[in-house]
Amino acid sequence: MKITSAILLTTIALCAGLCCPEEDDYNGHNYTVENDALLSVEGNVSTLNLGDTLYFETAISDTQSTTTNENISISDFTQSGEPITYSLLVYKLNSYGNFDRITLNDDSITTIEGSVFVVEDPNNPYLQLKTVLTENTYKNKFGVTVLEAGTYYIGGDFNTYNGKIGIYTTNEFGTLNITTKIVNSNTEGRYIFTIN
Repeated sequence: MKITSAILLTTIALCAGLCCPEEDDYNGHNYTVENDALLSVEGNVSTLNLGDTLYFETAISDTQSTTTNENISISDFTQSGEPITYSLLVYKLNSYGNFDRITLNDDSITTIEGSVFVVEDPNNPYLQLKTVLTENTYKNKFGVTVLEAGTYYIGGDFNTYNGKIGIYTTNEFGTLNITTKIVNSNTEGRYIFTIN
């Protein structure tokens, strides 16, 4: 009887191992991508005249390599067709040599691709960007028209990721954290431009 029980249990274990569906590749883990070539300013413009528009572009390929050299698809971490959303901050150099966060309004933003939501909270102003997935690339493009002379900075928060911009998405596969900065920004992740 003991041999029959052992054979039966072994048979059930083997069948379960062979018949059960494979687990997803990601297994609910956290993945990190560091790629400093995802965001850019059109033409790398750093000096504009009053009334000119600075165009900002996002182009994130669906396939990325993680910090552990695994190739992943961002779309595996989003719902079908769901955009990637992230925030940008705009600062202006004040008379004391420090950068103060500024509030833009909808009139100062021209959306070309994707969407941009201006959060006008006086204590926490920022731009909320949503990409669109086009030809395996998450894209967003918009223009900023600043109507006041001065030196400005656009990018991530001074206090997180050394000024890098964090992009997050999560689902049952796991969590994807992308850190990036604007191409040709300074070592602190700040893209500085001047309005004359």
